[in-house]
Amino acid sequence: MPVEAPIAQRMALVAGGTGLTGRALLQLLLKGSDYARIHAVTRRPVPLDNPRLANRILPLEQVQAKLTGTRVNDAFCCLGAPQARRGTRAQLRPVDLELTLAFARAALALGATRFVVVSAAGAGRDAAGDFLKVKGELEAALRELRFPAIDILAPGVVTGLRAQMQPADWLAMLRPMLNPLLCGSLAGHRAVAPETLAAAMLGAARSQRGGVHVYSGTSLQELAESGLR
Repeated sequence: MPVEAPIAQRMALVAGGTGLTGRALLQLLLKGSDYARIHAVTRRPVPLDNPRLANRILPLEQVQAKLTGTRVNDAFCCLGAPQARRGTRAQLRPVDLELTLAFARAALALGATRFVVVSAAGAGRDAAGDFLKVKGELEAALRELRFPAIDILAPGVVTGLRAQMQPADWLAMLRPMLNPLLCGSLAGHRAVAPETLAAAMLGAARSQRGGVHVYSGTSLQELAESGLR
C-alpha cells in the first residue's frame, strides 16, 4: 500500500473542470487545503484565479506527454458527453469511455494512486439504455487498471443549469422533489446537485480507502457530508 503524501505536498489532477460538476469541484478544492497544487486539464480557460491552480489547456490525449515530470496523488474525472443520457452509444463512447480511459491511464503514469470518477446509478454492460451500458463498460475497464484506489460515484440524475437546455433537462430540474419518495433500494436514483457530487468526490479522496468502491444513494450523500467538513 503506497504511503500517502502529507497534505501540504499533495497534488490533484482534474479533468472536466468546465462542466457543472467539474466547476463545483475546482471551487471546492481551491477553497480547502487538501492539495498544495491543483492541475486542471481543460479545452478552454477556467474562469478561476488562484495561485494553487494550474490550468492546463490541452487535449486530454496529450496529458501524459505534456505533463511529463509532474507528479500527482489523486485524479478526479468529471468528463461526460454533451448528449449525456440522450446520446447513442456511438455518441457517448468517445468521451464517456475512450477519453475517460485515456485520462485515467495518463493519471496513472503521472503517479496518481487514486482515481475518482463520475458514473451513474444502474450502470452495467447489460443495462437497458446506451448511456448506462457505456458507463458500465467504463467501470469494467477502470477495474482493469492498476490504481491502488478507485472511487466510482454513481448518482441518479445530476441537476443544474446547462448552456444548452433541452425539454428533458428542464423536467429533470424537478426531480429533487421526488427524492423523499426514493428510499431503500430506490435511493440510488435520487437527483443530486453538482455541488453535492463535487463534495462527494472530495469526500472519497479524504476517505483514503484502498480498492474499488462504488457510491450511490445514501453512501454518496455521506461522502458529500465528509467532503464539506
